Amino acid sequence: MKKLLSLFFVAALFVSCNTNPKYEANLATAQKLFELHGDEDLEGQLALVSKDMEIITPMYGSEPGNYDQYAAMLKGYQDGFENIKYTANVWLPGSSPEGVLDGSVRTYGTWTGKNIVTGKELNLKGYWYFNFDDDGKIITQGDFFDIGGMMQAVGPKTPVLVKLKVKPGKKQAMIDLLNTADGLQTTKDYDGCLSLEAFFNDDTNTYYVYGNWASYDHYQKYLDWRFNDDESKLAQQVVALCVGGEKGLTPLFPNTDYSSFE
Repeated sequence: MKKLLSLFFVAALFVSCNTNPKYEANLATAQKLFELHGDEDLEGQLALVSKDMEIITPMYGSEPGNYDQYAAMLKGYQDGFENIKYTANVWLPGSSPEGVLDGSVRTYGTWTGKNIVTGKELNLKGYWYFNFDDDGKIITQGDFFDIGGMMQAVGPKTPVLVKLKVKPGKKQAMIDLLNTADGLQTTKDYDGCLSLEAFFNDDTNTYYVYGNWASYDHYQKYLDWRFNDDESKLAQQVVALCVGGEKGLTPLFPNTDYSSFE
């Protein structure tokens, strides 16, 4: 009998530590937030979140964002896609670091939709979590998915092509310079650079750098930094290896009428 009572006590304690009366209400809020996203009801979504909310984005190296950045992010998705829909594989209760269920909500699932510019279909799998304040509003949202892969697959490109007309005999010097720690890897790591590729054409002795940027404003900020604030002075070193100095370095942007063919 004592063993049965002990087992009953442990089971009751486990259940009491792993239930949270706020979970069902918070789950309904998280589900409503996703439903309203499909309806493109930004005002309705923002009514569900705290003004003090923090957003953890999937952008590599990004810092946590605030309420205004969250609102801008939601609007960006709604402006960029049509027929947005979330299909959950599962909704789960979240826990504190001690393993006690705390009323937070987790979900794995798939977003679908169509990019308005490219017409490409979205099929994005990911994981999202929501923490709540005492008023039942979302205080933290964390997004975990391959945003770079998503943009490469369905998003419009913001392409920048840079032509470097290299002085005769300076091909390897240019390649070596751009492969230094301050070179193209730093460019790729700069805020707003989504992808970067480079290649050399021996017939024209020209080095080409092709990048896809979050916006041309991002690229302009990068360009200003390279020529004015970069302590490595890499831009000046690159120009010194170009035919005609600065005239041998030609960044081609902005560009319009982007199309993608499959």
